[in-house]
Amino acid sequence: MEPRTFDYLYYKTRGYANEDIHQETGLSLEEIELLENAVQPLLQEINEAKPKAKTIGQDFVRLTRYIYADKSDQECGLPRPDAIKARSGELFALPAVAKLDFGKISLQDAITQRRSLRKYSEANLSLEELSFLLYACSWARDFRSNDRMEITFRNVPSAGSRHPIETFVNVHRVTGLKPGLYYYHPIKHCLILVDESPEIQNRIFEGCFRQEMVHSSAVNFIFTAVPYRTTWRYSQRGYRYLYLDAGHIGQNLHLAAEAIDGGACMIGAFLDEGMNDALKIDGIEEFVIYIAAVGKKPAAE
Repeated sequence: MEPRTFDYLYYKTRGYANEDIHQETGLSLEEIELLENAVQPLLQEINEAKPKAKTIGQDFVRLTRYIYADKSDQECGLPRPDAIKARSGELFALPAVAKLDFGKISLQDAITQRRSLRKYSEANLSLEELSFLLYACSWARDFRSNDRMEITFRNVPSAGSRHPIETFVNVHRVTGLKPGLYYYHPIKHCLILVDESPEIQNRIFEGCFRQEMVHSSAVNFIFTAVPYRTTWRYSQRGYRYLYLDAGHIGQNLHLAAEAIDGGACMIGAFLDEGMNDALKIDGIEEFVIYIAAVGKKPAAE
């Protein structure tokens, strides 16, 4: 969904008149009229779903209680999902985990110093630093696979070791890497280039509502969820665990950023449609769940 379409829908579904939408968004009245005709089916769908949206949070908590659950697909003997989604593209090796050494800060100091950092220096991250951040939040230290189960073990907890969160890296300033969008392979500990077009940077910036930290960071981590990896075992209750897992990852990333004299800011405010489109995922079987801007701390003033 284009930003202008979202802007129109955002205000239209809140009862704004076309003149008010023009004032709020800068869209011309002619553009608004064209959009109104083009998105009528979607507008009708949104308006019909809005009453349900008012109670969706309460319904989610209530209907994911165990008492409402049927047998899971695992209990029914359905084939297990893969632990890693297959991706293709140019591979970029990362420094080996065993060679990383960022032990200059105690855990207590990392916890004490942790803050949401929204302003960064213009310094690059090194490949070693990026490798360390990925090791802390997404690396798979063990992989086990058979006909019945396929799981990974990582440095963050996950319900049933399902680890439904995938990691993309939007590189701005990392020494040895060209700017672009990469997928991180947690078993091979490497990056796979997904998109190096100049447009991808702007699409991610727009998808994050033009938040300046997304533009000025050295790198943005974009985490996606593959729900069936978890719901196969836990049925609809597994959707609860997606967000818990994302939170575990975010905190590890925060603490690891402190160890490299950097900082992170976790982002939950993004345009779902725009971010899913940028990553070329469908928004249902895989969707963006969490984003983090990361960079070096600016010099003390």
